[in-house]
Amino acid sequence: MIAVIFDMDGVLVDNAHFHERAFAEYFSKFGTKLAPEMFGRGNDELMAELFPNESKERHRELAAGKEAYYRQIYEPHIEPVAGLVELLRELKTDDSIRIAVGSSAPVENIDFVLDKLQIRNYFDIVVVAAMVQRAKPAPDIYLKAAELLNVKPETCLVFEDALAGISAARSAGMKIVGIATSLPKERLTETDRIIDDFTEITVAEIKQLTD
Repeated sequence: MIAVIFDMDGVLVDNAHFHERAFAEYFSKFGTKLAPEMFGRGNDELMAELFPNESKERHRELAAGKEAYYRQIYEPHIEPVAGLVELLRELKTDDSIRIAVGSSAPVENIDFVLDKLQIRNYFDIVVVAAMVQRAKPAPDIYLKAAELLNVKPETCLVFEDALAGISAARSAGMKIVGIATSLPKERLTETDRIIDDFTEITVAEIKQLTD
């Protein structure tokens, strides 16, 4: 038994530009700006770093406001990364494969993507940050997915686009396919394979990577 675990932002959807736009527009009055290594990290950690003098309650308010604005501007444009639905459909027909989402994104954003794209039924489980102690780049989310799927970490393959997520999957002892949506390919070298989208990989190749 093997498992294929998908990050959400930048993997199921190519949405980095909309997050960047939402962040820039929503937080423009604060003069804040995200560095590339900040993408893929949980909001709690990110808000604490960007607004160290604000309370945790205020951090939650700021993050929730930005995420609601992101969903508003992204909804008219949302679509799956090329080849995603076809790959999910093929994975689902193989009884030797389990499928999961493992994301540090707010659950409201995960629900938004899964339901708008109508792909929730393909996943055996969805692991969110609230289910673990530490968000990415800690390996907790991916290890939790393996635990819930009852598979060994070394038999898991993770699709990731962000440096924090790649570090998380590597620390979990899992194979990684980097998808070059949010970052250029030269930034994704700490992976086992790099693709532009899901049309470039097959179920057979996924099985080879997890052998």
